[in-house]
Amino acid sequence: MEFVLSPWAVMLFPLILFLAALFWGAPPMALLSELIGVLRKKPFPTRCAQQLSRLALKGHLGFWLLIILGVAVLFVQPIESAQPVYTFFFFFAPLRLTAHPDWISFLEANAALIFVSLLVPLCGTLLLALYDLRWKKAREHRGLHVTLGCLASAAIKYSYWTLAVLSVFFFWGTPATLPLSSPLWPLLTLWVPLSLYVAGACALVYLVLRREKDDWGRDYYRFAAPFLAAWHIATGCGVLFWYLWLWMSARQTMNLFLPQIFYPWLASIACLILGILLSLAVRFHENPMRLKGCMFVIFLLTYGQTVTLMLAVWETMNRYLPGWSLPTCMPIILKLLHG
Repeated sequence: MEFVLSPWAVMLFPLILFLAALFWGAPPMALLSELIGVLRKKPFPTRCAQQLSRLALKGHLGFWLLIILGVAVLFVQPIESAQPVYTFFFFFAPLRLTAHPDWISFLEANAALIFVSLLVPLCGTLLLALYDLRWKKAREHRGLHVTLGCLASAAIKYSYWTLAVLSVFFFWGTPATLPLSSPLWPLLTLWVPLSLYVAGACALVYLVLRREKDDWGRDYYRFAAPFLAAWHIATGCGVLFWYLWLWMSARQTMNLFLPQIFYPWLASIACLILGILLSLAVRFHENPMRLKGCMFVIFLLTYGQTVTLMLAVWETMNRYLPGWSLPTCMPIILKLLHG
């Protein structure tokens, strides 16, 4: 499989990742927030869960529209064993996808599993829609509502892990052949805290954008902003731990101090730490809704963190994964930095 795209296209790829984070991370955030409200017998976590479930549902709609668009492109130019080349206009330059015969045969051999990996999360989306639409009756039927949230979250989780396992089989063989020290393990599981971290940043901005339409009183917003900031802080610390695990695993076999790899790693860590510090400011501020600009900066730092993370991972794979070649903007940036 060969991708040819603009070196600056990496700046837009986190948009897809943000949609995927809302798809994967926002539903369990809503469910856990509801459970916190039930256990503490307080209404504000439940109201926050209601906002999170609506945000998650919007993320699901956007994600499925993206899937439909991708399938429509494949129908226009279907994959064949003759290695066709597809051309897309992506960030001021064409994106070409060359289908490799091994890749095609692998997809054909696992077509049923791939179909199920799309069907199950689609059922999860329908369950999430029911979960979101039944908030008015949630108090009378709390057990049913929580069950809907659990089923929706479980179905949504299935797709990522199925596709992740298939990717391992395609690129590296059976997972049993991979040593525990392989950097693949932290790279694959990084998505767990990262998706929740990104969803937390999106939730803070969504809270600000919906302030006028969902006016639930000053007390609610004095609770919700620190509550979501706490989500962002906790999951950000989890991402930082995964960064350390990934770095310690990869440095055994790779030179991570090469400028095109080290600089984006450093920038990603800086954005992550700054985002956590700003979330701490929101968490402990007496009037957190006065820090609306800070919440937008948290969102931008989260976006920058994901961009630089993708730059670091792609540059590492370009150098150490045979057959992988995705151009990035790092050579251009390094050239500008060194004059």
